[in-house]
Amino acid sequence: MKNQKANSLFHHHSSTAASAKKTSGLVLLTALLLVGGGILNAQATKSYAQLKAEHPGWIQAPGRLMHPDCVHVVPSGAQIEVGSDSKPSVDVKMNGELFAHYDPCPEQSIDTRHLGSQGGQSPNPSGYGDGWIEASQWELSLGSSDNIDLLQGFWHVPNPPAESGALVYLFNGISPTGAQWILQPVVQWGDNGSFGGDYYSVASWFVGPGNFAVVSTPQAANPSDYIFGDVQQTGVSGVGGQQTLTYFVDGYNETSGQPTPLYVTTPAGLHWVWAYAGVLEAYNVTSCSQFPGSGLNHFSQTNVAHGYPRVKYLTPEGFYGAQYDYFGSGGPQCHFSVSVSGNGSKSGSTSLLKY
Repeated sequence: MKNQKANSLFHHHSSTAASAKKTSGLVLLTALLLVGGGILNAQATKSYAQLKAEHPGWIQAPGRLMHPDCVHVVPSGAQIEVGSDSKPSVDVKMNGELFAHYDPCPEQSIDTRHLGSQGGQSPNPSGYGDGWIEASQWELSLGSSDNIDLLQGFWHVPNPPAESGALVYLFNGISPTGAQWILQPVVQWGDNGSFGGDYYSVASWFVGPGNFAVVSTPQAANPSDYIFGDVQQTGVSGVGGQQTLTYFVDGYNETSGQPTPLYVTTPAGLHWVWAYAGVLEAYNVTSCSQFPGSGLNHFSQTNVAHGYPRVKYLTPEGFYGAQYDYFGSGGPQCHFSVSVSGNGSKSGSTSLLKY
């Protein structure tokens, strides 16, 4: 029944997607990566605590520490279009009408996903755990004009942590080559500097390199709520390397019936090949009791498709567990492990993340 619902959602959202527009994405992407690389190298030797102290009031978005002017909370259902500026401007539309325009943010964000080298043993003077910790992931081999056009899966909101103080993100999603951008429906525990606290919330995020993040209005969630994480392509415009794609991303709360949708027109030149069935990301972790109390999370019925406008499910699936060196493994080393079982277009795979 869940797969029937997913298919009906695909056809419904395809008919209501916002129109994509052409952008000079290759220039944009090259400029952002060059600038971002310099900032990354300069920041790589600093601990997360030092970076936070040097940037008071900044927001910890998924994967990036950002100036408040760079993070845009928009109404659920908004249509997001990224401009072709070297530092992207953002148009937000509702029902096809301009709702808000955001000029390029002047402050460069800080990559908090890759500051520690994956698998490395660099020291973390702060003693905290910060960044991506573990993931069930898969880099697909797709032709240059072929992209992931659908990733869907389910997970439960876990029990609250026994101890407060940390910011925890749990999500699925997709990224292009280089993984600098990400579309992700996210379950959050804790305060990220913009919203949140000692409770769970759900929101859909589009986070890019440099200085760019858009998030739907967060919705409160309760432990045991059942979340349907849905990312799917709904439109395409342009030809060759100038194609822009429109995606629908939603963390739908099956228990409360509350959606958190965004329609996002991505910059041109991005090749969406990274699929994440489930990811654990956290900040300011000093104790294993600051992770969700259940100690594990099942990301189940994960399905991946390509070949837009046709839906071609990929089977067998190639998800595998990856553990990240979150800021030099400075945080507590808890019961981290990722296991993947099952695959196929009907039942999908299940990824078990333990912490």
